[in-house]
Amino acid sequence: MSGIIVAGHTCVDLIPQWNGKFEDIKPGYLIVTGQMQFSTGGAVPNTGVDLKRLGLDPVLIGKIGNDLIGKITLNVISRDGDDLAKYMSKSTEAGSSYTLVLSPPNSDRAFLHYPGVNDTFCAKDIPFDQIRGQIFHFGYPPVMKRIYDDDGAELVKIFKSAHERKMITSLDMTMPDPNSESGRIDWKRFLSNVLPYTDIFLPSLDEILFMTRRKGDLTHTLLVDLTDELLGYGVKIAVIKIGKDGAYLRSGKIKKDDLLANLVEPRDWSEIEVISPAFKTDVVGTTGSGDASIAGFLAKLLQGADPDETMDFMCATGAFCTEALDSTSGVKHMRVIEERIKRGWERLPSRIGGRHER
Repeated sequence: MSGIIVAGHTCVDLIPQWNGKFEDIKPGYLIVTGQMQFSTGGAVPNTGVDLKRLGLDPVLIGKIGNDLIGKITLNVISRDGDDLAKYMSKSTEAGSSYTLVLSPPNSDRAFLHYPGVNDTFCAKDIPFDQIRGQIFHFGYPPVMKRIYDDDGAELVKIFKSAHERKMITSLDMTMPDPNSESGRIDWKRFLSNVLPYTDIFLPSLDEILFMTRRKGDLTHTLLVDLTDELLGYGVKIAVIKIGKDGAYLRSGKIKKDDLLANLVEPRDWSEIEVISPAFKTDVVGTTGSGDASIAGFLAKLLQGADPDETMDFMCATGAFCTEALDSTSGVKHMRVIEERIKRGWERLPSRIGGRHER
């Protein structure tokens, strides 16, 4: 039985080696770049491959088209293990998804994205009769039309099926394009429908501000308000990724008969707040760092680690990811990451202050 199943959005990232700035991009101008890198993209290949690189044996469930981009996607995923693509399904409903990633040094990245067959992904694409695991992670509903339609009804169906099989459910988001259909749906209603069936929710700050229709600078009060709303919807653990300021966790009441109690000690994880500052590193690229941090969180949760260790390892895995241009090659085995933390890896100052509060 695999410990972690990763399902949802699958694509391949096309990343030109580029040392310029976004201001250099002007209509009619030619910009010379370096070689093109092909990397995993989307929650399934990114978080899934990261888990493999950490030393785990994840199951990846995604959908690709029967085309050249699909072949590239399978080839890129299989570089980290031939078995990783075992449950990837092919479809002729649309083309394979891809993302053109513009990732200049020391800057956040921008994306040009084609959803492709991800828009058709639904509950029937998950072979629940063939898979078993302790954690079921789903990623990127905002770029999966069948998943965000009907206020998340299809995702509710998926998470109910996971719960019926005694799997802890975990959910990650990506930023909706405000100019697309995804950017115009009622995400608060989506969250109110889906989070009652979600054990762990791990959005970024920008994503959850957009989805809850909030604005404001990063403060501890803002994070408390946001997680109050998320916990109120029914999620057990809310983790907000805040980039160079680290990550923030709030949890609700965790009971001994909750599925989470199969992995963690309820007394340690119930009704707590944890702030983990980011680790100092030389950033080469930020592509996939959020997915890597989630892989780190889920890996430690699977081990039954306490909240502080889990959050620190989450931030450390994300930091390792930023030391490479692509989305996964910066991530190393768990032992390597743990050793760097033990050696006293320097932290960055965080605008939300303290280490943690209980």
